Amino acid sequence: REAAYERGVLNGLKFLKVKGGPGEPNKENEPMDSYFLQTLREICGHMCEMDGVIGSTDPMALYGGLLLRLCRSTSEKDALEEITPWLARDELIVLPLKRRHHTFAGKVGETKLAQPIDVELFVEAGDVHAKVTMTHEFGLFRKSDLLSRGVNEHRLSEWSKLLSKEKPLSSNQHKLLHDAAFTNMRPWVFLDVDVIERINFGSG
Repeated sequence: REAAYERGVLNGLKFLKVKGGPGEPNKENEPMDSYFLQTLREICGHMCEMDGVIGSTDPMALYGGLLLRLCRSTSEKDALEEITPWLARDELIVLPLKRRHHTFAGKVGETKLAQPIDVELFVEAGDVHAKVTMTHEFGLFRKSDLLSRGVNEHRLSEWSKLLSKEKPLSSNQHKLLHDAAFTNMRPWVFLDVDVIERINFGSG
């Protein structure tokens, strides 16, 4: 469901309108299917039928594999796990600036949209390949600045326990992202991080 709110670029074609966004409300229990995902699913079907594709590639398996790579919260957490050991030392902490995927679906229109996900699909040596690029915006903050603005100290210490691939974000970590004292605070340094994943669906 998270991917349904994403804007995307598919092989250079931009999909910048989000279904269920401002002016286009989505019914509470209605399945979400963005224009970007609709087109992606159709392209997966066409690619599997191409003469150059070797073997039997299942279009829905291809589509499902791509959906797994379009989860922004998972990609963001991977990025945080990589850059935190390099940048977050003693007095410094890395926090995400765009918290769109941490909000409820009905509030998507009320937050700043993240950068579109860039997806490239192509056939090479008889196999379907994909390259998924997702941009994340982080901030490098001084802990003393956060504490002086009233950010909860316990939540701040909990955030430092993020670096575990097996554990999801805790309730205290989520609360920190919604802390009013943090929401409007500028970081000491702005960080743009690209997570790039290359997939060969022919090799599993």
